[in-house]
Amino acid sequence: MNYRITIILLSFLFLSCKRKQKDDNTDGKKSVTLVVTNLPSDHDFTRDIYISGDFEGWSGGRPELKLEKKDSTYYKITLPNHRETINFKFTLGTWETVELDENQQNIENRTYTFKNHPEMIQVAIGSWSNGNNNKTITTKQPNVETFAETFNMPQLNTRRKISVYLPPNYSKSKASYPVLYIHDGQNVFDKATSYSGEWEVDETLNKLHQTHGLDVIVVAIDNSENRMQEYTAWKHEKYGSPQGKQYVEFIANTLKPAIDKAYRTKKDAKNTAIMGSSMGGLISHYAVFAHPDVFGKAGVFSPSFWFSEKTYTHTEKNLAKAQHSKLYYLMGEKEGKNMVDNLNKMLQLLDKNDFPKDHFISKFSPNGTHSETFWRSELKDALLWLFSEEVKFEPSKNPIAKEVKTVQLAAGKLLRVTDFPSNYIRPRNVDVWLPENYSEDKKYSVLYMHDGQMLYDATTTWNKQEWQVDEVASKLMNEGKVKDFIVVSPWNIAEIRWQDYFPQKAFNYLNEETKMALLAEAKKKNFEIAFNADNYLKFLTKELKPYIDKTYAVKTDREHTFVAGSSMGGLISMYAMCEYPEIYSAAACISTHWEGIVPTTENNPIPDTFFAYMSDHVPSPETHRFYFDYGTETLDKYYPQYAEIVDTIFKKKGYTDANYRNLKFEGANHSENAWQKRLHIPLEFLLKK
Repeated sequence: MNYRITIILLSFLFLSCKRKQKDDNTDGKKSVTLVVTNLPSDHDFTRDIYISGDFEGWSGGRPELKLEKKDSTYYKITLPNHRETINFKFTLGTWETVELDENQQNIENRTYTFKNHPEMIQVAIGSWSNGNNNKTITTKQPNVETFAETFNMPQLNTRRKISVYLPPNYSKSKASYPVLYIHDGQNVFDKATSYSGEWEVDETLNKLHQTHGLDVIVVAIDNSENRMQEYTAWKHEKYGSPQGKQYVEFIANTLKPAIDKAYRTKKDAKNTAIMGSSMGGLISHYAVFAHPDVFGKAGVFSPSFWFSEKTYTHTEKNLAKAQHSKLYYLMGEKEGKNMVDNLNKMLQLLDKNDFPKDHFISKFSPNGTHSETFWRSELKDALLWLFSEEVKFEPSKNPIAKEVKTVQLAAGKLLRVTDFPSNYIRPRNVDVWLPENYSEDKKYSVLYMHDGQMLYDATTTWNKQEWQVDEVASKLMNEGKVKDFIVVSPWNIAEIRWQDYFPQKAFNYLNEETKMALLAEAKKKNFEIAFNADNYLKFLTKELKPYIDKTYAVKTDREHTFVAGSSMGGLISMYAMCEYPEIYSAAACISTHWEGIVPTTENNPIPDTFFAYMSDHVPSPETHRFYFDYGTETLDKYYPQYAEIVDTIFKKKGYTDANYRNLKFEGANHSENAWQKRLHIPLEFLLKK
């Protein structure tokens, strides 16, 4: 910034703070002046800039929040404190023109915590969205679909986009499901459409499907520029006529019947929930007391009870008929004393009027702020409490390993944790193979191998084949060809193995048209596409590895930690190395299933997504090693065509024969028997002394 601008900024700071206006939520002493001094090179200074945030309902651009333009050089605005911490972004007047970073990606909310004195903050804006140049990659999961782009809202004489999340097992099941209605639909499923951060409702519920068997349909309703009016039933002198009564009647009388007709839903009130935050929390609270015959549950996050005292009289008036409702209240203690006090006032009202104590719960988080980041972090607990009757199983708290004495081993000892507890994936068995003469007095390397139930005992596998890991590993160690190591082998769960092992970030390399076509084809064939590989890797690295490191005599550093698998297990091994290069130093990807789906002879777009992902994410050859191989028979016959492409990717990254292999085994098929015959080769590559 040049000298002239610096002088100007300093000179108006005192005057700006002097002119600040006191409003209902400020003490008149604290303020911040935001000065936009660094703008995109193509910024048009004839355009106005607005600030929008949680302190004014995320309107996108209210006239009174237009920044003051200074000499086609910079913009400024002074805000009094509305609460302790505010979240905000800048726009050119609508959310379609919200600020992006310099790479044209969505950014997280800006935040500011007011000081006890006026302050000036300088702001840089990377770029503006124009609706077409936003390059944020969608994070919406495949089991989210658009119910309607412009669904009619007769109560409000307008139309709105409605999105629906379906449980991962929806297409294969004949069951009916409870339904959750959520406001601010742009922020519910997708970072690419979010204007203030994403809740990650789809990722969270996909995870809870795995870990707790919880399945819920979610209906997300986009907001509009009338958000403040639609999310309240009471008039406020600043925000115009309320439309909340009509909005809730739309959900209850128009949208819900349409959803119930289109999907297999549990239609009664005890299986119908409504949820939102801030003004969305306010309207959710209103709805559950105005229509307890429709909404039997409510998630009320950071509710804006400050908006009207009538919130309390409405609640008290309808307490009796809402006695059977379940209410989950959430508040961050950094959202401001008034916000906390207002929620406590509501809780006291419920308590004083004998609302059943087991029908409402409240959580005050010491570090919680008024933000999607906070609400996202608390969503899991709210869902588990609100839909507790739908939870099919609770993971145990502590893994307990017991020796498996019935397994037929050639050497060593096998320990098993039954249903290893996880916050990321469905609990499954984890086997730990210890070599002969395992001793706590020495340290061992660790090899993580997928499909654990197929590794040791052919008498217990589905196809009566095994990898013979105990035989091959013992022989190599006895001959001194490899380091001493143990093998940690999580089992697969057959019906979700593909979802656990498919490198999900690669799917985002597909163009939108191809992606939609594949999802439609999968839906037609009742095939679940609800990726879970990122959670599976979190399980391996954040839960399983710490347990292994603590429980066994192992070397915990990257140089002594390896990963291996075959087919889809080969893909997830490659993905593990790329996503967690700080954890693993080498991977064996045996008969890697480059096809990704059921093989086709032409026009399969999936392999190219893996290659594009690897081109962007393969770690440094100075610290990592990769082993690939393939046969030529049965399923393996589809793999030789990709060998040259894989070689090219790794050569461009600087890999050589010292740290890279891609071997062909003529006549080898796609089976445990084939992999057993050549297992010594990848093991020597990974664990050579």
